[in-house]
Amino acid sequence: MFANIAKAAALTALIAVGANTATPSHAEAGNIDFGIYFGTPGYGPGPYWGPPPRPHRGVCKPRRAVNKAWRMGVKNPRIVRRNPNRVVVRGWRYGYKTKVVFANRRHCPVIAYR
Repeated sequence: MFANIAKAAALTALIAVGANTATPSHAEAGNIDFGIYFGTPGYGPGPYWGPPPRPHRGVCKPRRAVNKAWRMGVKNPRIVRRNPNRVVVRGWRYGYKTKVVFANRRHCPVIAYR
């Protein structure tokens, strides 16, 4: 008989605690939030995962490559090929065709000159 009374009291206490937590107080009536969180909320896979994005600055821009070739003495420089690794500029120097190959990196370093 005592076991039945203990079970009924535990069940009543469980219902009372559940009902008490389910009803919001006046101060927090507007922000009821349901969810399951693992770890700290706001961190994890999503649009802001990882370090903040950096601007892509390590590229040899076509205008810079043409200007650099012109300063090297290439007349009528023009870009004939561009890929992720290099930028090829052709033109004339001392009356002969010439080609300058720049790395597609910041400041356009010269790879080959012919």
